[in-house]
Amino acid sequence: MKNGQIFARKSTARGRLDLEYLDETSNRKVSLRERKGLEEQVGKKLKGFTDYASKEELGQVHAGGFLHHEIRRNPDGSSTAPTQLSNAERKRRITESWQHHLDKFPSLAKRPTIAHRLIFSMSKEQHDALVNAGINPDHVLHSSLKKVMRKFAETFHPSDSIGFAYGLHHDTGNLHAHLALCPRTAKGSYVGCSTSRSKTSRHKKQMDMLRAWFERENQRWETILQSPETTARAMSQRIDSDKITLAPRLKTAHLNALRSTQTAEAIRLQQSYQSILNLEAAIAAKRQILTAQRNLNFVSRLFRQRKPKITRAVEKLAAAADRRSLREMQNLLFKIKRNYRAAHKRYTKMHGFHSYGHHSSLTHAHRHQNQQLGIRSL
Repeated sequence: MKNGQIFARKSTARGRLDLEYLDETSNRKVSLRERKGLEEQVGKKLKGFTDYASKEELGQVHAGGFLHHEIRRNPDGSSTAPTQLSNAERKRRITESWQHHLDKFPSLAKRPTIAHRLIFSMSKEQHDALVNAGINPDHVLHSSLKKVMRKFAETFHPSDSIGFAYGLHHDTGNLHAHLALCPRTAKGSYVGCSTSRSKTSRHKKQMDMLRAWFERENQRWETILQSPETTARAMSQRIDSDKITLAPRLKTAHLNALRSTQTAEAIRLQQSYQSILNLEAAIAAKRQILTAQRNLNFVSRLFRQRKPKITRAVEKLAAAADRRSLREMQNLLFKIKRNYRAAHKRYTKMHGFHSYGHHSSLTHAHRHQNQQLGIRSL
């Protein structure tokens, strides 16, 4: 796909680490948009934005590589998944771990590199093609970014690990990601991010490789989006099929209109949507249970509280059954989302554009008004 996901540009941060630019909801980013008169532009230029983006997802800063493992550690020795931490707590832990790591490997430069700043962007064409196919573009850029950074580590720092932090942004006409790359690996080697400008240059072609890897991702998604059949087949084979598939949100006005209409199509749409919400909540609860169990086992090992062999065997079997059950729930959620999206499309075609909720409300209101006039005339 022409101009799909691209590696836009790179800059170098020196002096001190500031991760606020990774968070599109931070005071710093808000003030910059206000200065340009763009405060209300978050998501407005992106097609189908309200179908896949939620307020909870906006502004989230994520950690990758060795930093992901560093910020899991709690002061008491236990471990907490980064997704269970608040956004503010994640940023605080990333900043502290980043600075502590650089302090272990001090630089002799007067103004040492604190971070390499990278920007990855998605074209409108690819963004709209994904939305039309019922695929979450945020999730696509997120997974592509992690895959490319994993290749970066394997190519330039084998048998080592890199650290980075990133955040997705929706405040321009193109979905994009800001990424901060730590200039030191887990073992202390310098992480370069440059390109060779001549055959005799000692610089490695990191930026050239980043562009090449993103181009491969574009070609892969172009193949996936060739037809509805290839898209459905590719999505069903993904382990994250329940997350990457879009389920158009029904606002309060839409739900009220559906309840007022009470046709067979409206009832099915309500039931499918409620099934999605219930199953998402059940999956989240099961993940929390599995995480709590892992943390409990970690603490037990930390304090050398070894359980009896039969108890450990039973717990392993129970954990395996829970993971299998979780996978089955994810597969079911994917199928329900796919069917719900098809029903949503049929309903919107029958009753108008995506504002069908308002349209149905008006129809119901007019019908009610006509009934009242008929009663009065009698």
